[in-house]
Amino acid sequence: MNSQSKATSSGTVGALAPYRILDLTDHRGWLAGKMLGDLGAKIIKIEPVDGDPGRHRGPFFEDKADADHSLKWWFFNQGKRGVSLNLESAEGKALFEKMVASADAVIESFEPGWLDSIGLGYKNLEAINPKIVMTSITPFGQGGPHAGFKGPDLILAALCGTMYLCGDPERPPVRISIPQGYMHGAAEGAVSTTMGLYHARSTGVGQHADVSSQLAYTRALMNATPFPKLENRSLKRTGIWTESVGSFRRVIYPAKDGYITMMINGGMLGGKSIEAIFEWAKETIEVPEKLLNTDWQGLDAAAIIQDPKKGLLFTELSEWLMDFYPLFDKETIYAEALKRRILLAPVSTIADICEDEQLIARGYFVDVKHEDKDAVTYPGPWAKMSETEIQVGARAPHVGEHNREVFVGELGVSEVEFERLVETRII
Repeated sequence: MNSQSKATSSGTVGALAPYRILDLTDHRGWLAGKMLGDLGAKIIKIEPVDGDPGRHRGPFFEDKADADHSLKWWFFNQGKRGVSLNLESAEGKALFEKMVASADAVIESFEPGWLDSIGLGYKNLEAINPKIVMTSITPFGQGGPHAGFKGPDLILAALCGTMYLCGDPERPPVRISIPQGYMHGAAEGAVSTTMGLYHARSTGVGQHADVSSQLAYTRALMNATPFPKLENRSLKRTGIWTESVGSFRRVIYPAKDGYITMMINGGMLGGKSIEAIFEWAKETIEVPEKLLNTDWQGLDAAAIIQDPKKGLLFTELSEWLMDFYPLFDKETIYAEALKRRILLAPVSTIADICEDEQLIARGYFVDVKHEDKDAVTYPGPWAKMSETEIQVGARAPHVGEHNREVFVGELGVSEVEFERLVETRII
């Protein structure tokens, strides 16, 4: 299947197949174009004449640290066609404007105001194509006192609140090791673009979507944000423990060959799960009488509020489980949990994920052909859609790989003019 194909291997057409989207993003916004392309949109990745600097971001395939082997570039730009263009030149700007005239959306991640400064801001593009949807993905958004600030992932993690919740309580806060902030921002960018396209199709009017990666990342805090309003307190980092109604329960436990995670709760939520563990454990080791004789289904939040000392039972249970789980490997623990309805899960390594029977059964891993090597295995479809199947795109483009195809074949640039534009480094 080539990168322009609308249909998937099963013959269905992608949900966004009618749409043509120009992708001006750097690494901060790559995922937006990837997701829209997976949904069937025709994505044209526009990069500088010397290539997107993100091509040099590792890790690298077979440890070949060059612009043609970045795994990040490969994955996030899979399924896109690629052209190179000098947007700061008058001729490059004119070519981009011609592309905008026939496009449905533009996604970008430049510093706020930069496109306006070269005459390619939203108002300029709207004058060319009133239906155009522009989505800007930046650290803090287009306006406000922080709009012009630099915002690498570490800064976003600190300002959005996730660092405050990550790490051990007696040590300084930490960020999640793999950068997350711009993934959230780019995903929001994809959603915003889709909503803008729907609106433009319904009304004939485009719009500018202003995405703040800080705000998008803050929404990943999940249940932490209501606590100041509901309980007049903020959640704090607790490391491998979790706090509930003033009592602490361990959530990570060592197994014989790795780790498992378990949600420990009493009452209707988790009481039966704890009792099921004891039934299993009695086949192998001794269970303390104090734990066996506790009414775990009756030990809910209300019971602990009335008698806070009862919360200490969860800590004692956690300490006992530290002796129990290391007797078994993760596979055995998980199998018993499924059979006995125990609320736990194995902590998967990358190797575990690659061999996960559920992911394999759903066809999550796909092989993508690279011209100079055997097919490379990629993460594949992230959803199952019965009528508009998620697409498996071709490998990411080389620098300017589709220049002739787009500028000559689609924009009508002559071959002579094309060669001149290449020689003068406009494209």
